[in-house]
Amino acid sequence: MKTILTSSEKVPLISRNVKQKFYTVSYYFIAVILLVSGVSKIINPENFIKVLNVTLGFLGENIIVLTATALPVIEIALGLMLMLKIKVKEVLIATLLLFSAFALFAIYGFISGFYVDCGCFGTVLKNEFGILMIGRNLFFVVISFYNLKFFNKQFAI
Repeated sequence: MKTILTSSEKVPLISRNVKQKFYTVSYYFIAVILLVSGVSKIINPENFIKVLNVTLGFLGENIIVLTATALPVIEIALGLMLMLKIKVKEVLIATLLLFSAFALFAIYGFISGFYVDCGCFGTVLKNEFGILMIGRNLFFVVISFYNLKFFNKQFAI
């Protein structure tokens, strides 16, 4: 088996290739998730606005409208920047923060007992607050963290 030399240890070449492929697939997976989520919220914002009113109604209508308008644009911008490989490290950090906020929001909704469709993907997918929503968002956090860690390791100057 061929090996390559890294910082004091030998790593099998096949293992490095698998890690690179996983990084590439998960990197574009994140980009697609962001694009689909953002576009679906723009196409059909009703579910998303409804869940914001139910869960965060105490913030006021102006904040809810601002959030419902800005979040899809941010998701699309991050997804496009990943696809076009613009400021990748910064975008991966922003994506990790965004998915972490989504995970916390899912936990908050579940603990608070909100049983509404979150509108996370417009009407493309039905997603109610619950363990599956928390798990999905935590999965996105882990994948984002992996991508950031792998990117730093591979492309650090």
